[in-house]
Amino acid sequence: MRISKLAEFAGTTTRTVRHYHRLGLLNEPRRRSNGYREYTLTDAVRLMRIRWLATSGVPLGSVAAILSDERSSEDERDVAADLRALIAGIEKEQNILARKKMQLTAMLAEVDRGNPISALPAGLATALSDAIDGAPSVEVGSALRLDRDLVEVLSMSGSAPEFLLTGYEATMIDDLRRERYLKLLAHWSQLEGCSPDSVESEIDALATRLLEFFDQQQMGIIEPSDGADEEGGGVAGTLALDELIPDPAQREVILRVQRELFTRSSNPEDI
Repeated sequence: MRISKLAEFAGTTTRTVRHYHRLGLLNEPRRRSNGYREYTLTDAVRLMRIRWLATSGVPLGSVAAILSDERSSEDERDVAADLRALIAGIEKEQNILARKKMQLTAMLAEVDRGNPISALPAGLATALSDAIDGAPSVEVGSALRLDRDLVEVLSMSGSAPEFLLTGYEATMIDDLRRERYLKLLAHWSQLEGCSPDSVESEIDALATRLLEFFDQQQMGIIEPSDGADEEGGGVAGTLALDELIPDPAQREVILRVQRELFTRSSNPEDI
């Protein structure tokens, strides 16, 4: 049979057949006196096997070894290792696709409900939106938006512990706890634009009150990550604290909270 018939038989193209010739996967038959190459049933079977392996996900570089009739025991082990690696790669892709499907399904559900898309759990995202809409002042609303952005960054990076998300949601949906937290945010907002030295006592008092609040609600705050020191690291290893909170006085409050958390984590027996 001619190359066009061979390609049609295998469900491929003449260009692909020639590519397999160049790779040494399929031998080229000799030309007959009429100048044409004539392929046999053996060639067709070989081509079909190559196509079957390729469409199954086997790289062309491994096809020759799999089809070889003279494999050593070492070759057998290499083929088995290659196949296991391919299966592991597919399983990894399946897990990634399953996670993407779950995330997209959750996004679609929120859109169907008329809610904005967020990486935060639906209950927390709704509670924060309600709290922002009902904020007692523009300053507190801005502070809540920053809170939401920081927690969402942690959630997207996979750095947000479950207790932080559940504790924060519980605070936002409880009237008394939310009111107390918003008062803390109001005091924090009032520090903006002040020199840290001029509001030293306010900074210290607010840091203490924040720690007490988080302890009582069993919530956390952004703790220093591995490799960060007591001066405070970045969020998810990407942004420094001075980039997240540019105001020096407000940043000093968070730094003092972080230093205390760092001390606690370094000396758990003292807690």
